[in-house]
Amino acid sequence: MSLFSSSTTIFNRGPKNRPPFEAFYIYILALLTGFLISDLGILAVRPGMLPTSAPPMRPAPPPRMQVSNIQQYQKIKDRNIFNSDGKIPPALTSDGSSPDLEAPPVASQLPLKLEGTLVHANPKRSVATVSGKGKGEAKAYMVDSEIENMARVTKIERRRLIFRNLNNQRLEFIEIPKDSSVTLNVKNPIVGNEDVQRKGDFDFTMKRSDISKYTSDLGSILQQARMVPNIVPGSGGRVDGFRFVAIQPGSIYEKLGFKPMDVIKGVNGQAVNSPTQAMELYNALKGENRIELKIERNGRDETFKYDVNDN
Repeated sequence: MSLFSSSTTIFNRGPKNRPPFEAFYIYILALLTGFLISDLGILAVRPGMLPTSAPPMRPAPPPRMQVSNIQQYQKIKDRNIFNSDGKIPPALTSDGSSPDLEAPPVASQLPLKLEGTLVHANPKRSVATVSGKGKGEAKAYMVDSEIENMARVTKIERRRLIFRNLNNQRLEFIEIPKDSSVTLNVKNPIVGNEDVQRKGDFDFTMKRSDISKYTSDLGSILQQARMVPNIVPGSGGRVDGFRFVAIQPGSIYEKLGFKPMDVIKGVNGQAVNSPTQAMELYNALKGENRIELKIERNGRDETFKYDVNDN
């Protein structure tokens, strides 16, 4: 009771009816004064505490490599902004100018030699036989065929082949000179006296060595006769064999029993219905021991038989 009594005595000192906690007012005032002084002090010293220069810059992180999908560039490919017309420009000539693609063809300097041509009513079916200069092998080419990665055939004419040089995109031509031995009055044809022996009207015997001699020079063989496609009347241009329209007297064709207007329709049971087959018939003679040709003569089909001896 004494503790509470003393406390009551402290708060009840002084005049009666005084506000409660009056004795603490002085402490509260001192506390507020301290806060005020501290705020004023902070305001006074704050300018000196602020930095006078900007902080150093941090280095920027390196950009991350982005992996793009090829599909994102498909629109560029589809639009073809670098070649909107879809045409490949021609190659430049040696002086830096573009060649005239429609200029008349000029004589070619490419190492090519024209051995012969077979012109069809349909230009796409015409055939030209070309060999490389210095090479014994000759090959048959049609329109749009590519020759030894050097030229592309554009047109085949009688005794003349026109192509586009793939190096300079210029139209060029090679031809058989008019004064060459391509005509049917060639002198010294490659035939022997006993190269082909006749055993019957349509039965013959040959030596393989003689066949090799003939087929080694296709150019001379082509010069000894002229053939044209045999068009079936009313068929819309269907080819059924190839017809001899001229044969040089004393040539290998005459020795083999052929006559002008004969039509070669088949070889060893295979139909001959394209110019390429007709131009490459001579290849069949190289390895066969017996060759049978289906020939139409005077409206009748005959079978010409050739036995090849290795002696």
